[in-house]
Amino acid sequence: MYRQLTNPACSRRRARYSLIWLLATLLAMPAPAARADDMAGYVFPITDPFEATVSGTPVDLKHRFPLKKPVRRDSFELDVFPGRQVPPLFRPVRTLAFSLAYQESPAPLIFVIAGTGGSYRTATAEYLERVFYQAGFHVITLSSPSSYEFITAASESQYPGISVEDARDLYRVMQLSLALAKDLVSVTDVYLTGYSLGGLQAAFVSHLDEQEQAIGFRKVLLLNPPVNLYTSATLLDNLVGSEPGMKNAHDYYSELFGKFTEYFAENGMIRLDDEAFMFKFQESEQSLTREELMALIGASFRFSSAGLVFTVDALNGTGYVVEPQQKLTLGTPLEQYFKRGLWWRFTDYFDRLLLPHWKDRQPQGSERQLIQAIGLPALRDYLVTANKIGVITNADEIILRPEDLDFLTETFGSRATVFPRGGHLGNVQHRDYVARMLDFFGADAGGS
Repeated sequence: MYRQLTNPACSRRRARYSLIWLLATLLAMPAPAARADDMAGYVFPITDPFEATVSGTPVDLKHRFPLKKPVRRDSFELDVFPGRQVPPLFRPVRTLAFSLAYQESPAPLIFVIAGTGGSYRTATAEYLERVFYQAGFHVITLSSPSSYEFITAASESQYPGISVEDARDLYRVMQLSLALAKDLVSVTDVYLTGYSLGGLQAAFVSHLDEQEQAIGFRKVLLLNPPVNLYTSATLLDNLVGSEPGMKNAHDYYSELFGKFTEYFAENGMIRLDDEAFMFKFQESEQSLTREELMALIGASFRFSSAGLVFTVDALNGTGYVVEPQQKLTLGTPLEQYFKRGLWWRFTDYFDRLLLPHWKDRQPQGSERQLIQAIGLPALRDYLVTANKIGVITNADEIILRPEDLDFLTETFGSRATVFPRGGHLGNVQHRDYVARMLDFFGADAGGS
């Protein structure tokens, strides 16, 4: 059923994708949300949400960990669908890897769902793992259902994006990994969180758990969740225009790298893993303009969409990107396929691949019905009354329109925390954000 990875860092390649979500339906008026701009002490100096998204939290405002001990962690692989056949290119990820950080004594366990196509080993996932581990939790960290490894190994349909189906895939993996964890450690309670797309998926997983009662999450927290896929993806696609424009992309990146080269020439070799690097860079004369920051975010999303389209097309043989007769192996050059994928916006994936897949089983269904079904408004009645579910977001969140932010605050009421600034997860390492997150789960943030 599973095997432990002795060298997880070298076990597989991980890709970073971006699936983000948003749609608004304003129907109820619960208790007012807890807005962090009404709370004394919250300071976040970056006023532009796109810069906040890229630069993150300034060092002096980050949560300080009270403990120095390393995280006790092992990585494992689950054979979710024994016997599943995949093209040779995808065989290294035919099984799904995840990590378990464990305490020496009995403790609650929390699942962390990576966001926007990310691996379980992406920076934000690892940061949250450390936060919860230092607060006394066992932590299981899972890759996003939109990541190429999850699509290959753990997606039943291998068409990610339908929230109910993604939740069922996650729930299956959670049951398998929790059973494994309980063989190794003592678990007192089970909690759930996810960030970005993982936040939306956590809500759907919680709703599924209410029906099947196979796990029984005590509390669930959505971190900067989108609200609906299609509208949000359109917003991000529009950050770089309607077409990739390879010549323009080349010129853009040449100018971008030129700015970094000039910065290094003036300041010496700065470590790129320096947690304050982007903040320092944005204070320099070479800082990126708002338009460049927007294009950088949009280009990242476009690359993520390209990876998603390639994976789904190659696994299902739809023939849009990879010729049906082409046999993909580990030695197959992939550049031409990636370039083809760059011409696809995420909305193209929705219209040309996901919608037809859904309509094969829902012949009378419409595009609008699918858009409504995959967003948080589809769970509104459940979310209004589910006191165990909370949300943290930002008033300047770049994946939310004002009406979408209203949906979150009016649906969750006093269970919603809205910080005034931070962009999309730009303040996830902020001391106040971490304190609010751990307080929701009844844990002590410690540190400073």
